[in-house]
Amino acid sequence: MWFRFRLGVILLVIGLVGCASSPSDNIRSESALSATTAAEANANLGLGYMRQGNYSEALAKLERALLQNPKLARAHHYIAELYNRLNEEQLADKHYARALKLDPRDAAAHNNYGAFLCAQGRYGEAEPHFLAAVRNPLYIGRAETYENAALCASQAGDDIKAEGYLHAALELNPRLPKSLYRLAEINYQQQRYLPARAYLQRYEAVAAPAAESLWLGFRIEKQSGNEEAAAEYARQLEQSWPAYAPWRQYQNDGKL
Repeated sequence: MWFRFRLGVILLVIGLVGCASSPSDNIRSESALSATTAAEANANLGLGYMRQGNYSEALAKLERALLQNPKLARAHHYIAELYNRLNEEQLADKHYARALKLDPRDAAAHNNYGAFLCAQGRYGEAEPHFLAAVRNPLYIGRAETYENAALCASQAGDDIKAEGYLHAALELNPRLPKSLYRLAEINYQQQRYLPARAYLQRYEAVAAPAAESLWLGFRIEKQSGNEEAAAEYARQLEQSWPAYAPWRQYQNDGKL
């Protein structure tokens, strides 16, 4: 399977919204507010630079934000994402954990930490973070987080659990290509060819053809005895991806 983890949406917050206060309150809080505002601004700048691929500038801004406000959860989240991209796993782990200690309700941080942990092979640690994210009914990435949980479960060798998470994802969004494809794949592996075909057809309705999906369709139809449909998948493979390794191997030995 060629799909990757989906990262949670990290929103770029432009400013702060506060309550009205008296002049004396403003005087007492001026210094703290200034530091907080500056930290927020640098965190947001760091995120912007990271999205542009300017990692050195992003790191400088995020480090500055944490100097200004070491308890700014989003700055820890953003710098964890940056360290993850820089393959600094220990630092990423440290800042993910710190971000969630400061803000346990951050569903995107839970999702992204779960994806990080799963990529490290720490499957048992990853799952609770995915579940924490989907428990937030306001989180817009719940379906994609269920997909991540499914991918992680599959990597851990538990396709039964993965199948349950994929169904949960499709309940939230019936048009998710990853979930539809993976369910087609799992059903094929379990020799349930009719549901495998149904999920693949739903996938094909929402996603462009890929070598992997055409190869899966070819195998499903071959195993179902539908030679005409199998021949159409073979034609598309030969036309668009003639060098695709599993297809070339099949042509050499005839084994699915």
